[in-house]
Amino acid sequence: MPWKRSASEGIAFACQVLLSGEDGGPEALRFRFDDCPSVYAHMHLTSQFQLLLSGAMDFPRGVKHLEPLAIHYTDHNMPYGPFAVSGNHDMLVLHPKAGGIISMANLDARRQINLGGRLFASLASDSEWQPLPGGEHSSYKLLLPPDFGPAAVVLRAPAHAALGMPAPVFGRYEVVLEGSVIMGGQEIGPPGFRYVRDDQPAEPLMTGSEGASVAFLSFDQDALAGGITGEGLSVEAAEAMARAI
Repeated sequence: MPWKRSASEGIAFACQVLLSGEDGGPEALRFRFDDCPSVYAHMHLTSQFQLLLSGAMDFPRGVKHLEPLAIHYTDHNMPYGPFAVSGNHDMLVLHPKAGGIISMANLDARRQINLGGRLFASLASDSEWQPLPGGEHSSYKLLLPPDFGPAAVVLRAPAHAALGMPAPVFGRYEVVLEGSVIMGGQEIGPPGFRYVRDDQPAEPLMTGSEGASVAFLSFDQDALAGGITGEGLSVEAAEAMARAI
């Protein structure tokens, strides 16, 4: 997919639109921010996983320093930032549907903050690899345990192994981190992914000839809330995102 150089509120970055969300489906973007000490506070109108692939992100008040591999999750209408980016920053921004972007300088947006919203951040380096039950020479790391609501786990498996997961009822991104997997007859390497949503389990991923590590990022019921509705604040949020990307 093509890269585009752009800026938002004076913050410069390069961006790829991987999934547009225009058809009501998921929205996936890849951002590489220029080094910046303060990316402005904002929120999206849908739940979001950020998967940090390279560089660093520093959130305010010493809350969290993230280095790869790391995730940052927010519910819909849950503000975060300002935050700093540095060191050849590179991340995937993964939404279950189009979410737009709205600055917290917007007073109307402040009145629509999700007061019960959740925000989680986790570094893979803080978790130990554990043996995967029933998976020979396979292991996993929990980045967000399932009882948090949204869940995040990294699986590592040798060549020609099947990676199966429970039904992705509210949607799940499956991102290749190392090696390759077979998805729908295609061999996909990092940071390729698929998005699945169904009441039934999806077809398992098959690891390639060198094995693979894959991040499984699962939404919960918050994925049904919010989004671009075509009215009110969502119009401004959609327009702001369109200008940026």
